Amino acid sequence: MSSGPVAGRGQQSPWLRPLAWLWAKKAWISAAVVEDWSPAGHYHVTLQLKEMGPYAPKAVLAAEDRNFYNHGAIDLMSTARAAWVDITSGGLHQGGSTITQQLVKIQLLTPQKSVTRKVQEIVLAIALEQRYSKDQILSMYLNRVYFGHGAYGVGAAARTYFNKDAKDLSPAEAAFLAGLIQAPAAYDPKVHYELAHERQLYVLAGMVSTGALSSEQADKAAQEDVKSELHIQSTARQSKAPHFVDHVLVDLEKLFGSAAVQQGGIVVRTTLDLNLQQVAAAAVSNGVQDLSRFNVNNSALLAADPKTGEIRAWVGSADYGNDEIGGQFDVVLSPRQPGSSFKPYVYEAALRDHKITWATILHDRLTNFNGYMPRDFDNGGMGDIKASTAILYSRNIPAVQVGQMEGMNNVVELAHAMGIKSKLEPYLSTAIGASAVTLYEHVQGYQTFANMGQRVDLRVINEVQDSSGHTAFKYENPTSTTVLTPAEAFLMTDVLKHYQNTWSFGWNRQMASKTGTSDNGKGGIPDSWIMAYNPDIVVGVWIGNTAPNGGGGL
Repeated sequence: MSSGPVAGRGQQSPWLRPLAWLWAKKAWISAAVVEDWSPAGHYHVTLQLKEMGPYAPKAVLAAEDRNFYNHGAIDLMSTARAAWVDITSGGLHQGGSTITQQLVKIQLLTPQKSVTRKVQEIVLAIALEQRYSKDQILSMYLNRVYFGHGAYGVGAAARTYFNKDAKDLSPAEAAFLAGLIQAPAAYDPKVHYELAHERQLYVLAGMVSTGALSSEQADKAAQEDVKSELHIQSTARQSKAPHFVDHVLVDLEKLFGSAAVQQGGIVVRTTLDLNLQQVAAAAVSNGVQDLSRFNVNNSALLAADPKTGEIRAWVGSADYGNDEIGGQFDVVLSPRQPGSSFKPYVYEAALRDHKITWATILHDRLTNFNGYMPRDFDNGGMGDIKASTAILYSRNIPAVQVGQMEGMNNVVELAHAMGIKSKLEPYLSTAIGASAVTLYEHVQGYQTFANMGQRVDLRVINEVQDSSGHTAFKYENPTSTTVLTPAEAFLMTDVLKHYQNTWSFGWNRQMASKTGTSDNGKGGIPDSWIMAYNPDIVVGVWIGNTAPNGGGGL
């Protein structure tokens, strides 16, 4: 006796109909080698399992399903173990799906998460294993799974990342590629090489445990300089906001898993304002050109609605395709020293705790703070000045004095509450921006000022629909966290609104703003910032110099 979606001979359950379509795709397991680029920028090189070489299939098994040949369509032990790790670690770190289940997700199902969908996945996975051999399923998976940069399948990945055939991959290269499958955007070696390398080591350990490699072979592979072997080919994807799209893909992977994202057919409604994005991209490009004589070669911009947290414009570099500046590296997410643009957190903490008022007299003269002697760009001082004057003229010594009065642990605590997630050292030098933050975090912090002390987390996705038009995810009623009272936030805004006139910016609209620069100790300024906001928009801009690896070029 049985129950569920079972059809009699000659009939076909609606849930099993996709298998007929999958069979129509049997070119994946045919003898021919097929290579093609789709208009969407999807690159495929179809191979037989025997044409994939000795290491790539085994590396993928080590990464995704080490017991593939010994369990059925569902591996209950792996599913339970993954659930336990995720629950105890407070996040999604383990994948419990077998390769058969992943193939079903990639090709046959929508990204919607529900009990019904999970049952469909299990039913289809069981039916798939009844119809195809393990080798056939693995072959289909290895020809379809996404590796990033437009490469679908191990054949395309080998050519995209290493400019070679899959059969010629070394154990190190095969393990590196296999490690990307779990989250191709998050592990993108162009911008997250260290994360990709850590994943590679995990795969190599798995290849030892499965008998694919000896310990000696794995150790040798771990020492191989894969980074120097990478020759990532450009994808055919064109976008007016490539770094924004990259971040959306990362968020989608977190929401639905990489398999659902690979499948395609989903409609993602984002927060981006294309008109504002075009203006922002032009401003970044023109600004870098105008400032090139000052050794500036790169810039980034992030703009958001402070009331909703919706990101409206995201420019991660001046030129996404320029390898000389590491253009694909997203400066919006790169930790850099914020310089004086960090000072509002210092003054706000002291104002909130009633350690100072804007009328408090501070001492802008050379001072020894227990061995730390900060200086200003002019190596001088303005003498005794009000706190409001000190922040408007961005004086360093008074800011350090305020940090000492308030206590840097309190300053760090407030900055974190406002949205800074990077580690901030509780040193006095942090008061003038010595601890690195990302532009994304900094805009989040200033968003709290702009929204009268209410932090609303920044976001890029509004809604996700599956190929049938059903809503799989929808962002509604953004929650806010009270960090400052409206009065406390107003104190900062009321002074910073005069900053643009103090420094003669010539803007045609009223903004509260603050600038900052960092010094590399050799006369170079690798980081310059300007943060600006009003009730309708918060904007952060970074300009400076980057090297081909995306790091500081000065």
